[in-house]
Amino acid sequence: MLALNMNKIISIILSLILIITPTFANAISLIRDAEIEDTLRAYGNPIFRVAGLNPDAIHIFIVNDPTINAYVAGGANMFIHTGLILRTDNSAMLLGVMAHETGHMAGGHLAQGTEKLKNAQLGSIISAVLGMALAVGGGQAGGAGMAVISAGQEVALRNYLHFSRANESAADQAGLNYLDQLKITAAGMLHILEILRQNENRSYGNPDPYVRTHPLNIDRITHIRDHVMNSPLKEDAVPVGFAERHARMLAKLGGFINPPDQTLLEYPLKDNSIPARYARAIAYYRIPELDKSLAELDSLIKERPNDPFFHELRGQILFENGKVQEATESYARAVKLLPKSALILTDYGKVLLTNESSKDNLAKSLAALEKSALLDNSNIDAWHYLAIVYGKMGNQGRFYLASAEEASLADNPTEVIRFVNLALKTIKNDNPAKLRANDLKLIAEKEKIDRKNDGQQ
Repeated sequence: MLALNMNKIISIILSLILIITPTFANAISLIRDAEIEDTLRAYGNPIFRVAGLNPDAIHIFIVNDPTINAYVAGGANMFIHTGLILRTDNSAMLLGVMAHETGHMAGGHLAQGTEKLKNAQLGSIISAVLGMALAVGGGQAGGAGMAVISAGQEVALRNYLHFSRANESAADQAGLNYLDQLKITAAGMLHILEILRQNENRSYGNPDPYVRTHPLNIDRITHIRDHVMNSPLKEDAVPVGFAERHARMLAKLGGFINPPDQTLLEYPLKDNSIPARYARAIAYYRIPELDKSLAELDSLIKERPNDPFFHELRGQILFENGKVQEATESYARAVKLLPKSALILTDYGKVLLTNESSKDNLAKSLAALEKSALLDNSNIDAWHYLAIVYGKMGNQGRFYLASAEEASLADNPTEVIRFVNLALKTIKNDNPAKLRANDLKLIAEKEKIDRKNDGQQ
């Protein structure tokens, strides 16, 4: 029976080898905020540089998820959960996490892990197929077949997890080195691991240390605690200004994510600090109690008139409450103070687009949105509003091209091709636009082919 089926078994194994591709399948919800992204970038860029990485090539994403988590994916992409940010008490904790994740990127662990995962999956598949071949014989052969499946999967899994644990330890050590070079305390990394250890005990009891992707946190804690105890750095050693930036980030993120009542309890009226007034301004805006919100925000602007993010939030609150002209003025001030913020420029362009008090506003909107797209072409809102502006101006070629950009970011290759074909019919001598249109079309056509092949498999 086994001999008769070996050709088929080999065929199955070969076909399965071709489709082993680990995927980042879970959909995630991302948050975009100019101030929080600016803070994370201020934290991350020095770490990236000492790790020998180009900060401009690394993307930082904020994931709207309450779990305490951060990871790297797709090479140079760092994902940080809101749950992690809100659980940190100070900037040192988040800096420790970012240093660790940078260690993964600098060490090439993601690419290595993908290959190891393929090998682990392949080992499991081969043992499963061979085990099934034995099992079809029944009797003792059947029992042996099940043993092959079980043993093969166990070995493959443990080999992969051993590799993963080694990478986690290497990322810890690399992160400690980066922090030392920057004169930043590793106490924050220790603190966050202690929190993870507590969660681990509550969730898993006493897990087998050999079937975890990370080393047991107690092992990592011991190593990092020794490093902190022997370090000449003070346990609060972080760059100047990071403490306030972190407090503001927590206040802003919590203000938007948590229920307003919770925010007002955490930041009572007796607390007149900048983060507290910031959080209350957001809570009142969400209730909504517009007068109270603006009163808190105006007190902040009076104290810090050149803070672009206070003007940005004021513009958002006013715009969403129908006060378009006042919102325009607030956004204009924010843009003047921070002219290279793609997100603020996009919002400014959107507000100008709806403000018909001046004929010049459409041209101003176009300028703001084009600059935003140039600074960050991954912002789908910028392309959406650019398409509207081009449409209003009668520039059909650019309207179709901006719509194709929006469709591309929305992961809709069919619409990309449709809009590109329309754009190419109307774009005459605009060679840069033609080149971009053809690039978008090639990418979309490849995506359609890939999806078709995946469906066939």
